[in-house]
Amino acid sequence: MNGNVREFQLTAGPVTLQFPDMSDGMGMRGRPVTAWGYNGSSPGPTLEAVEGETIRVLFTNNLSEATTVHFHGIDLPIEMDGAPGFSQDPVQPGGSFIYEFPLNQSGTYFYHSHVMGAKQVGLGLMGFFVIHPRSPTPSQIVNRDYAFMLHTWKLNPGTNVPDILDMSDFNYFTMNGRVGNGIRGWKIPPMQARVGERVRIRVTNLSMLTHPVHLHGHQFVVTDWGGGFLPEHQQIRANTINVSSAEVRVLEFTARAPGKWMFHCHFLHHTMNDMDRPRLPGDEDMGEMSDMDMGGMTTWIEIT
Repeated sequence: MNGNVREFQLTAGPVTLQFPDMSDGMGMRGRPVTAWGYNGSSPGPTLEAVEGETIRVLFTNNLSEATTVHFHGIDLPIEMDGAPGFSQDPVQPGGSFIYEFPLNQSGTYFYHSHVMGAKQVGLGLMGFFVIHPRSPTPSQIVNRDYAFMLHTWKLNPGTNVPDILDMSDFNYFTMNGRVGNGIRGWKIPPMQARVGERVRIRVTNLSMLTHPVHLHGHQFVVTDWGGGFLPEHQQIRANTINVSSAEVRVLEFTARAPGKWMFHCHFLHHTMNDMDRPRLPGDEDMGEMSDMDMGGMTTWIEIT
């Protein structure tokens, strides 16, 4: 807090992600991927505040080209909307801009670049923005709170830079910039809960595809569709729900039974990365391992 204002520092710049690489036949070698993000990560940091507060975002652009920050779904003054040509001039390389506005709502939202979106968002300029209710009801209080941002990438052989001109033929699928069986600390961390605990999973999708997310062994209730908490009569019970581009779904459930319960996209090829690679010498000796599940959009919740 800076006086009565909750203040954040947000810097856009290059980042390096690590995906597994099937070129060694086993996916055990890291593949560094050159991406863009905020504060050294993609997605960027989750901004958290409370309904009724005023926030100030001190933004710096360390990219090689102009950019802005758009706070998706937030009610704010036009000059804070981050839309070049409509609300502000793009922030030039090395430049800065201060976003400041009151928060008159609660819910799960996100922020992203609004300059050359297919390129800049495609390279990873995105992050969660969670606004907690000022006076939560008992039903809005949970024991565990997780958030996953879904994204897709096209990585051509022999390059570590995503192909942002290819808008459909994606071959890597990530949750929070990681894959399900990543290496060297780059895998998607599993969720944890105890039997009887209330769990919330916030999911948003900044890719150009739809992803039906599915939870094993449990029914969940969708409590937020992207515009704040839904009244109970509008909440939906399901175990699989589509999350399309720029949408939010907040899933809540009570941990029912011990075990490692999978949580994944149910377009099953989205759980298998690098499927389009050419077959390599030695693949024929690996049997099913030559089509090894590369993780993709899959993790689990471990309930004890």
